[in-house]
Amino acid sequence: MPETSLLSPALPSTVLDAVSALFDTAVAEHKTSGVTWAIIGGHDHEHAVLAHGAAGHRHLIGGLPAAGSGPMDRATVSRIASMTKSFTAATLLALRDEGRLRLDDPVSAHVPEAAGAFDLAADEREPTLRQLLTMSGGLVTDNPWGDRQQAMTREEFTATLRGGLGHVHRVGTGFEYSNTGYALLGRVIDEITGDDYASEIRRRFLTPLGMTASGWSGQEIDTAQLATGHRLADRTDASRFEPVPLDGHGVYGAMAGLFSTVDDIAAWVRFLAAADAPDAAARQTGPLATASRREMQQLHRHHPLGSLPADPADPSRTSPGFDRVRGYGYGLVVEHFPDLGEVISHSGGYPGYGSFMVWHRDSGVGVVALANSKYAPATPLSMQTLRLLQRELPALLARRPLQAAPRTVAAAEAALSWLRGDAGDDADPDTLADAWFADTMDLDVPRAERRRRLTAALASAGLDAPVLAELRADGAQVLSRAQLRWTVPGRGPGAPSLRIELLMDPRRDGLVQSLDTTAVTAR
Repeated sequence: MPETSLLSPALPSTVLDAVSALFDTAVAEHKTSGVTWAIIGGHDHEHAVLAHGAAGHRHLIGGLPAAGSGPMDRATVSRIASMTKSFTAATLLALRDEGRLRLDDPVSAHVPEAAGAFDLAADEREPTLRQLLTMSGGLVTDNPWGDRQQAMTREEFTATLRGGLGHVHRVGTGFEYSNTGYALLGRVIDEITGDDYASEIRRRFLTPLGMTASGWSGQEIDTAQLATGHRLADRTDASRFEPVPLDGHGVYGAMAGLFSTVDDIAAWVRFLAAADAPDAAARQTGPLATASRREMQQLHRHHPLGSLPADPADPSRTSPGFDRVRGYGYGLVVEHFPDLGEVISHSGGYPGYGSFMVWHRDSGVGVVALANSKYAPATPLSMQTLRLLQRELPALLARRPLQAAPRTVAAAEAALSWLRGDAGDDADPDTLADAWFADTMDLDVPRAERRRRLTAALASAGLDAPVLAELRADGAQVLSRAQLRWTVPGRGPGAPSLRIELLMDPRRDGLVQSLDTTAVTAR
């Protein structure tokens, strides 16, 4: 049964049962040996975890729970794999903020043995820290190989670098996921701090955020709570889950070495997500500057996706496009979906484990799932949960409405009055234009012509001038803090609509730089 916090908003039992069923079914259908999950509280919630559940077991042998092992639960510790990259990235930004590195430094400026490691053309430069952070270094995707290098020592890594690294594209010209790039970033942390990346991440983030159950090895975590990882054998029943031993801790741990719990990851998600809270500027900064956390969660490198298929009934038709916009930030994935809006995430895949953390930028509400089998469907289960919450509890994942700047609202009231020819107190309407129009307005379109364009647009839409009296600044569609739009449906079958758009100039005490009136036909 799922658990909820007594101090959290009550999530309906029907919703929690539906979420539980998603994860329970994945275990029942032998898609994973076990999983623990949590719904993470958003910007307006007091508690980090709104609900939690688990299914399956920590350790299976021959398809049955191993002697002495228990079921997956809230305290279960699991490897989070590549979700670790967000911690490594945050540490690089903290060092940047302290002036100890620049993101545009070449990596060999801090890791000398990296000099000459890259297969560069005569016109290329060595990858920078920023390019490694954003998966733009051109290095070869190395998930199967890199996952098995976790215990590599610094000396072995140096030998690997001296042997040279391959490439798939020119540095800085495309996205290519690289674990080796993040291993290099871990070495940067080592060299700059004189310590090791694991200790630095613990000191900077795990301890301050109360992530006491998290660690890098069996010596740092409560092994009594540890979920054993399982590989997938070529069977279809529960016996397909075969235990895999823990590997050692080394250089490649900077990309996938951390173990954690759903509560600890909820604390990490809340810390990152808070950078986009409406009141972020008033909140305590914590161990990384708010602006730097926000910087991590921007799309710095576009990740090309395959287009949606064309209509199979009519192969001559072109694809309708893409189901999302996707890219990489700093140790995080940034996606924009038509239904959800922007979400931030990272998955983790590793021999024996699968994990995923995701949160909705506007609300801060998120989901984390930690599973103990390779290729566990943590990502689809978490995204299904997020969409289920949006569908059943739309207010929970409400998109944040855009707000016009007060200066824009004041300018809009004046612009509408000018369009209506009403300045009040029998004043000349042009006094409003004199006060609120930027000096470029009359150069672009003289005022008399601007009025003729309005008259023509009204006529095309079958409307009369009195309709303008119904428009208000606070009733406009907000396109940005500096841009508003009004749309008035036309009168008559097939008539176009009247559209009015206002855009302020870029100065703090801005004036109107454009005020366009057109008749537009619905597509």
